[in-house]
Amino acid sequence: MSKSNKPTFQTQTQKSFQEKRRQPFGEKAAVDKPRNRPAFSRKNSDNETNEPRELSLNKAGGKGSVAVTFKGSANTSKVKKNGPLSPRAPEKIKKNRAEEMKVYGEEACLALFAERPQAIVRLWATVAMSHKIGELLSYLAANKKAYHIVDNEEMALVSGSEHHGGICLLVKKSRPLTLTGYLEVAQPNDCLLLLDRINNAQNLGGILRTAAFYGVKHVISDSPDNLYAPAAWRVAEGGAEYVRVLHSLSTETALVALREAGYQIVHIANGEQSVPLDQLKLGAKVVFVLSENSSDDLIGENDSQVRLSLRNPLKHGLNVAVNTGILLAKWYF
Repeated sequence: MSKSNKPTFQTQTQKSFQEKRRQPFGEKAAVDKPRNRPAFSRKNSDNETNEPRELSLNKAGGKGSVAVTFKGSANTSKVKKNGPLSPRAPEKIKKNRAEEMKVYGEEACLALFAERPQAIVRLWATVAMSHKIGELLSYLAANKKAYHIVDNEEMALVSGSEHHGGICLLVKKSRPLTLTGYLEVAQPNDCLLLLDRINNAQNLGGILRTAAFYGVKHVISDSPDNLYAPAAWRVAEGGAEYVRVLHSLSTETALVALREAGYQIVHIANGEQSVPLDQLKLGAKVVFVLSENSSDDLIGENDSQVRLSLRNPLKHGLNVAVNTGILLAKWYF
């Protein structure tokens, strides 16, 4: 091997080499190095809002000036929001559920639209029904209210019933009146229905429909929520829109107040003191007491008792909704 190809090594040198240590991550983060970033104050930025400002700038050439408007930052005090709750807030959801109800069935929904369109919150309809309610859909679109076109399966889930009729509304409840407040206003001629322990939605719907048919405008109940059942409104076929609920604390207190107000109280009974329907004489102000069971314990000393049949081979009487129709027909004619 030639000398020119031999490797050479430097044995004596003035240079020294040291291994560069890597700084730990924690120590590196603790070092505050100057960086090329603009100064930023979070304290001031929280109160900054963009507000238009106008400045007067000289024109090129130094002759005249021109007004220039631009958006800049201005410090304003931060205002705490005290406005209405978001529609998704739990408190508002709970309140809405108490104030709203669902109505389904074509006749019930169309009657509500005719009488209280502003109460509608949301609508669901099937494709077939949507072709029949063009006016209702146009109203909702014009007033920016939501509506959904769904299939029968989803409609059954939304309404909670297979008898939805292709349409379901979410609406605001009409607020019930109190019987006490109603009696404070003199009523020279009046007919009321007092509902005693009636919980069946089909019976309630039939009573509401019959009352609307004969022009009775008020029913008395100590459980007004039963009258807001969607099934009752479907059976009423729109009649619920024309009858208001008078809320009483109990049936007994309602009867006391009605007697003091001069109303004739009429019960359906089969006792010795009951008279046939054709012999019953009604006054100007009358209340018919309706019950799914016997209401003999509610009969007062001066109350009227009427018999609807002289010979009844059945163990029980008629359905309470049918009784309502018979009594109101007597009152009406």
